[in-house]
Amino acid sequence: MKAIKLTFPEDYYLLLNCQTREANQEWKKLVVLLTNLESYFFRDKEQCKLLKTKILPELIQRHQVDKTLRLCSAGCSTGEEPYSLAIMLNELIPDIDSWNLVVFGIDINQEALAKAKQGIYRAWSLRSIDPKIKHEYFKRIDNHYHIDDNVKSLVKWQQINLVKDPFPQPHLDLQAFDLIICRNVFIYFESSAIAQALDKFYHALQPLGYLITGHSELYGQLLKQFQTNVFPESLVYQRQTESLVYTPVGDVPSPLTWDTEDDYTLTFNPETLEHDLEKNTIKMQHVALNLLKQLPPNTPLQKLGNLTPSELIKQLQSSLNSIEPDSP
Repeated sequence: MKAIKLTFPEDYYLLLNCQTREANQEWKKLVVLLTNLESYFFRDKEQCKLLKTKILPELIQRHQVDKTLRLCSAGCSTGEEPYSLAIMLNELIPDIDSWNLVVFGIDINQEALAKAKQGIYRAWSLRSIDPKIKHEYFKRIDNHYHIDDNVKSLVKWQQINLVKDPFPQPHLDLQAFDLIICRNVFIYFESSAIAQALDKFYHALQPLGYLITGHSELYGQLLKQFQTNVFPESLVYQRQTESLVYTPVGDVPSPLTWDTEDDYTLTFNPETLEHDLEKNTIKMQHVALNLLKQLPPNTPLQKLGNLTPSELIKQLQSSLNSIEPDSP
């Protein structure tokens, strides 16, 4: 306000509501100030593990015939997330040159998108990267790291306001995604705006496509259009459809029946969570821990001795630590 010589908040509000060039410029500056540019490669190790070991391999297997895969990072900030997805695809698809792959990075912040397009980062953005990945996909020039051109070519960028702009947008090829990742975005939204964005994501996803958000960001939201799958690492939302629109090639494990010794997936109904825990129908402690993290941390659960989710999480974590002493 001082920079534009305004004294009262009311005057600033009136300026933002004007249809003038000055108001438009001020909105752009405000977006830059209010959006969080903090990001780094392979952020959230558990969700990245889930993507690399389950979600992306299942999607790749699903599309072995048409060899087309479409991913979207919504709220991509300065580009670390979409580039991370592109690197994962490079690692997972041996014949990548024969595939039609696209990773879209969308964000409201033009300044952030401009940095993303450059693909140049400081060491801090690479702090969670495996040294092998760092060596293979980045070139160090002075104090900066430049993303590999092959990875860079997989990613497209588009400025999108998830609240105001239409989405999907077929004329921009923003449609028919197999996976949308939207993390740490809904924390800025009111409940009604989240509902609108979820409806847009539903229509932008392929039938049976996946949506991954930040942990607990959709707590309390009505998710009739999505099935909620619970993995030890994270919740994953899947667009529902009345009919199967693809035929998997070979013996492809469903996301609900991963055939591994220590991975479990359950459908999640918030209304019956307490009942399920009380009746001991959720027997996998890793999954129970994940479910509890979706609840308000300090709300007593009457059917569980008035313990809060925070207290139960500590108990479960202590139990898991005793069972898995070598776990990180």
